[in-house]
Amino acid sequence: MPVAYTIQPTYAIDDATLLETDLTTCTLLVLIGSGTFSYAVLSPLQRKFLALKSYSYQPKTVAMADLEMIEEIFDADKLLFTAFKQVLLAFDSAETTLVPEPLFQPQLKKDYLHVAQLEKMQEAVLFDTIHDMNIVNVYAVDKDILGFLRKEFSSDSVVHAYTGLLKAYRKDSETQFSDGIVFVEVQPMQFALTIFASGKLLLQQQLGYRSGLDIVYYIVNSLRQLGLNELQAKVKLGGALTQDSQVYHELHRFLPRLDWVHKPDGFLYIPRMNEVPAHHFHNLYALALCAS
Repeated sequence: MPVAYTIQPTYAIDDATLLETDLTTCTLLVLIGSGTFSYAVLSPLQRKFLALKSYSYQPKTVAMADLEMIEEIFDADKLLFTAFKQVLLAFDSAETTLVPEPLFQPQLKKDYLHVAQLEKMQEAVLFDTIHDMNIVNVYAVDKDILGFLRKEFSSDSVVHAYTGLLKAYRKDSETQFSDGIVFVEVQPMQFALTIFASGKLLLQQQLGYRSGLDIVYYIVNSLRQLGLNELQAKVKLGGALTQDSQVYHELHRFLPRLDWVHKPDGFLYIPRMNEVPAHHFHNLYALALCAS
């Protein structure tokens, strides 16, 4: 006889202010990754984050597809059925490419993406225009998951996670650093690598890794190809890492100017959020910069 279970969040952060707030005035930021589903509740009037939840699952291990696991989360988490003023859906998918805005033609979006990425079954190709950086982020998401979430939330607001990250990085004054600054957003088995120097975006891509040495290799190789020195460039880490982790230790051995990213400025955070390392949910908090 199968055993029924209810999926539980890995993180659940809120306080009494959530119950005291009219959530129909709030924005729900939803981030869908590989085996992860996270969300944050933002009060636009107060520019304050009120709650955060994050779920992790391994569909291959439990023989269930991502969509089935997301349906399980909806069955377990009734807050998702709240009539929020706005719901922003964000996908952290590997299939993404950047195109200069002056060269971008919407009808060619699939062609841009599939120059470097293999076309997948059941994909929907979307794009975000980042006007202040003069670039367009073209990406693919799972069509079935997108359709389910659009229906459940009655929302057509969709972005890629990197769009939020790029907006957050752009606000960091150290992007003006002439020796270069590297932002690394680490997820299980993959990471996003972004490099700025003198205020210009030089590189942005997603790569796989097995150990921290793989990440070191990609960072050092990319910096050298761009004419930058890994001993001089600053490196900022985001993701669910700690200073005790193997990845951090291996990066720290070879990259002396290593630091953590910080939560986006200009927002308030409930006290319990400040108890969690600021870099842990940087990609989720950064979505607030994409919300209207």
